[in-house]
Amino acid sequence: MFRIKFASTDDMKFMEEIAKYFGMPFSCDMNRCICMVAVEEKPFGYICIEVNNNIAKIVGHAVLPDYQMKGYGTMLLKVALNNIYDFGIKKAYIYYSDYDEFYIKNGFKKSNNGLTIDIDELFK
Repeated sequence: MFRIKFASTDDMKFMEEIAKYFGMPFSCDMNRCICMVAVEEKPFGYICIEVNNNIAKIVGHAVLPDYQMKGYGTMLLKVALNNIYDFGIKKAYIYYSDYDEFYIKNGFKKSNNGLTIDIDELFK
């Protein structure tokens, strides 16, 4: 059975391996980011969100192929957004990527700076 939890320093190496698998830069600083992992026996997906001036920026989000198309990426996204919403953050964004359709399907909208979401609207 899987669970989603806040990432520990021990989880960082798995998160970096997942990012490396996809050829993505890994820039999750646990002192500046809210990081969460989806875990079975070990992490198979992660999301890192950096918050500046009450705006959240998704700086990393990936799920290994064996776990894709099963809702894990969406659950990670929603749990992370719910957590930052609980901290009073009402807006989030991600720069344009190869996965724009995933984020649009999950409530993000195109803007001049990438894809944005009004978290307040998401959890009404």
